Amino acid sequence: MILNDISDGATRSTWRFGSDPRWQLRGTLEKALDEATTLGLSAGYGLIDLTLVPMTYTAAKPPTSPALPAICAAGCEAQTQLWTLMGQFRSGGGSGFHTYFEAAGGVTGFRDMRVRPDSTGLAGVPLGPARGQYDLSGSLGAGFGYGLSSHLHLSLVQEFGMGWHAKTDLPDGVARTWRVRTTRAALRFGFGSHR
Repeated sequence: MILNDISDGATRSTWRFGSDPRWQLRGTLEKALDEATTLGLSAGYGLIDLTLVPMTYTAAKPPTSPALPAICAAGCEAQTQLWTLMGQFRSGGGSGFHTYFEAAGGVTGFRDMRVRPDSTGLAGVPLGPARGQYDLSGSLGAGFGYGLSSHLHLSLVQEFGMGWHAKTDLPDGVARTWRVRTTRAALRFGFGSHR
């Protein structure tokens, strides 16, 4: 996945993920409505690197959240756990080569953000709220797959998503939305029989 920058008032910083892909493991549990349509849940997890860059505030609207540790006063390298939990709709499938359409909506969480182990001698210092940040998010995707059998499919999906971050303590004029682009390769295995 490639994430855009996220402005975060709780840490008084902009989270920069860069242009390199971030890896996330993902699993789904789906109920087939027919041979080509499923509804289900998806969950994902990844430990990802980012750079925190302090935001500028004005005297007219000072922040109420605590400042970053001194080692991050000019910015620092960090890591966070990226969690996703989504309800998912998928259409497309069948035997042989086929196309997919997917839509998902749910929550993206950024938990246990800490100074990155290889960046300073003070690695592991927590950054931001201990409970993390949870954003409402959703995505639309399309791709193609190949059915190796009636119960085993390979797929490749390109997904575009958006999230809404908390607006608390953001300076005036700073957006709270973020975007993500995901390329996902998957092996899907079916249980039971289709009618």
